Amino acid sequence: MAKPLIVCRDLSIIYNQGKSNEFKALSGVNTDIFEGEYIILFGPSGCGKSTLMYAIQGSLPPGEGTLLVKGDDVYSYPPAERVYFQRHVMGIIFQQFNLIMSLSVLDNVALPMIFCDRDKATRNRRAQSLLDRFGVGHVSHKIPAMLSGGQQQRVSVSRSMVNDPKILLADEPTGNLDSVSTQQVMDKIDEINTFDRRTIIMVSHNAAHLSYAHRVYYLKDGLIVREVVNPQRKQIKPVKEGETIVTELEQLARLFPYDSIETLRVKSLVNYLTQDYTFDQLIRLEKATSLFIQGKVDRKAFIKALVLSYERGGVEIPEKEARRIASVSEKMIKNADDIRRYRARKDNSGIFFSQHKLAERLKEHLLQVYRIKLSKEQNENMTELIADRVTGVTGDEEMNERLMKGIRSGGLALSEKEADDLTRYFEKVIAQGVDVSYKS
Repeated sequence: MAKPLIVCRDLSIIYNQGKSNEFKALSGVNTDIFEGEYIILFGPSGCGKSTLMYAIQGSLPPGEGTLLVKGDDVYSYPPAERVYFQRHVMGIIFQQFNLIMSLSVLDNVALPMIFCDRDKATRNRRAQSLLDRFGVGHVSHKIPAMLSGGQQQRVSVSRSMVNDPKILLADEPTGNLDSVSTQQVMDKIDEINTFDRRTIIMVSHNAAHLSYAHRVYYLKDGLIVREVVNPQRKQIKPVKEGETIVTELEQLARLFPYDSIETLRVKSLVNYLTQDYTFDQLIRLEKATSLFIQGKVDRKAFIKALVLSYERGGVEIPEKEARRIASVSEKMIKNADDIRRYRARKDNSGIFFSQHKLAERLKEHLLQVYRIKLSKEQNENMTELIADRVTGVTGDEEMNERLMKGIRSGGLALSEKEADDLTRYFEKVIAQGVDVSYKS
């Protein structure tokens, strides 16, 4: 199995350690970043994103814990070796560009090569080649002040690549750019990851950037609060079959990046339950559903909150509809709990039932909800379909297709509508029972 390129274990970064103004900027951070990955460190200002990035770069020694790059503790290097590491292994793109205004664009890009004892002809040839590649070769003779912000940042990207680094760090690289320039810069960084096979670690608080990454680490108050896989990119981090499972929660996590996992579960379930309610009713329905999911209110209290008049703080839903919502929610939560406990089996040797039994239980629930009668072969096929989906072997689209396939082909021979309805419902159950955290 491939080894991680960058490893953090219980990493803490402490400013002014031992002094009255001591501040822990990072606390107990654990990461595994593999070669060729595109990783985004995401969160609000002051959450520790840049601190983690500069620790990886070799500029902020750990106060506690371990940080290894390519298997080495870079902070144990002699000064000259650490400088070599920062010049040749790491490249960096800054938010503020950090170009030298008295030098031409070409000289700005070539400058880092001077410290690597490259001759002028080699420096200029390499710099011009990169400037041409990133679409600013025609302004190589100008000084940075004559360029737009987007052009300056592409010059900065060129400079970051001039010593052919293995790891490219980007600290809010589009924070000072307009939308058009932002797209150009993001596309170029993605190209470096995709075609040059360079590892990218980007600091960002822009949710629009998350679709570029293989994985996103969400930070808050110096902690990594969750880790989310991008289902649209083939993963580089080694994963055993069925170890991870992609649900709609990953999509919700990108739409609502600062929300907790519990809040995302609430949104998923409310989305399914909602029909023609006002926005204020939806907000109150979310609050009531949140309490029910957390087990803070029972079924009776949940129904009461839904039926109670709007003036008295309720959602004001007809009692019949409220009872339907409570019934559906209760069944979903119960079956989702089974999935959650099963998914945690590797941490619990006394797991309460097997994969087959879990699939059987879920199958019985689905058949009860949709009142479908199956033959013996269909029953066996459905158990296998459910087991594959719950363990992450198949995705929702594949399950939907298999439900419509013939019985001899391992399907159930359902109509398109039956397959769509069953898949949609089952995905809601799974979303309640699977964390968006990506655990190794």
